[in-house]
Amino acid sequence: KEDADFRVTFFPPLHEQRLIWLLSVLRREHVSSVLDVGCGEGALLTVLARPAPWLPDALPARWTYLHTHTLHGLDIDSAVLDRAAAALSDDIGAHDTPRWTQADARLWHGGLETINEAFVEMECIVASEVIEHLPPHLFPSFAPILLGHYAPRLLLLTTPSYTFNFLFRPPHSRAPWGYPDPTKRTDRAFRHADHKLEFTVEEWAEWCNQAAEEWRYDVEIGAIGLAEREDPWGRDKDMPRASQVAIFRRRESQGVRAARKKAWAAWAGDNLVRPQAPHAMRASFAWPSHAAAGKPSMQEDVLNRVKMSMRRMAASEVELRELWNDALVMNACGGMREVLVGALE
Repeated sequence: KEDADFRVTFFPPLHEQRLIWLLSVLRREHVSSVLDVGCGEGALLTVLARPAPWLPDALPARWTYLHTHTLHGLDIDSAVLDRAAAALSDDIGAHDTPRWTQADARLWHGGLETINEAFVEMECIVASEVIEHLPPHLFPSFAPILLGHYAPRLLLLTTPSYTFNFLFRPPHSRAPWGYPDPTKRTDRAFRHADHKLEFTVEEWAEWCNQAAEEWRYDVEIGAIGLAEREDPWGRDKDMPRASQVAIFRRRESQGVRAARKKAWAAWAGDNLVRPQAPHAMRASFAWPSHAAAGKPSMQEDVLNRVKMSMRRMAASEVELRELWNDALVMNACGGMREVLVGALE
C-alpha cells in the first residue's frame, strides 16, 4: 500500500518547466527564428507564434517580448503535425492582438536524417525530449547534422536524467519499475517505452562537451525539475534534477566557420545516406504585420488619442498598460511603446 501511494510530482509539471526554460533562454537571447525538431503537437510553436504586444524597443528588460518571425517544426509523426497545425490555426485566430511583425510558420514531415536546406543557419534549433528517442543507427547523426550542417547560433536541448530515476520508487521496493532498455545495450530501466537511452549527469556532460568541441561550439550544461516534495528517505540531499539541459552557442570567427564546414564535408562524405526523400511540408502559415507597424503618428495625434482614451475610462490616472490596451492608442504609436512613453514624457 505504501509503495502504491508513493509518487514523485513536480510543480509546475515537468513539461511546463521545460517550456519555461526554453522560453526564458529564447527571450534572453532575443531569438527571432526557431526550428523545433520533434515539435509534436506544437506546444512551443504556438507560444512563439502569438503576436507580441509591441515592437522591440529600448524599454527595461523585464518588458522584453519575443519577436519570432520565422518558425519551423519537424516531426516524423504526421498525425501530431496535423494537430500542431490545428493548434496554430485555432490559437492564433483566437487572439485580437495586432501583429506588429510579419511572421511565417512551416510544419515539415520527415526524419532527422534527411537534410533540409531551409534549416541551414536558423538562429536557434530546439530539440526538447528528442535525443533519448533516437535509434542507435540515427543517434550518431544528431550532432553532425544539427551543429555541423545546420549550424544555428544556438542549439537548446533537454533530456531526462537517468541519475534521477532511482527517486521514482521507494528504496525497499521489489516491484519492477520503468521500461528495460529496448536496445539491450545496458541493463537500465528507462522512463518511457520508446526511450533508447537516458544519460547520467556525467554521461550528459561528456557527450555535450565532445559534440561542442567537434563542431566548434561552446556549451552551457544545466538541469531543471526539482521534485515538489522532499524524498521521505532523504535520498535527494544532493538536490538531483529530473531533466538535463544544454545551451550550445556557436563560435563565430571566420577560421572556426571554415573548420566547421570542412569537418561537416568530411563527415557527410563518409556517413550521409543518399539519395533521400525530402521532407514534406505538412502546413504553412503566414501572418502579415499590421498596416501601422513601425509608422507612428505625430506626437500631437498620439496625445489626443491618450486624452480620448482617458475620457472614455473616466479616469484622471491610468496605468501605461491600460492605455496600451486601447487599440486607437496602440495604432497611433505604430506598435512602438517607446513612442507612447516619449509622448507622455
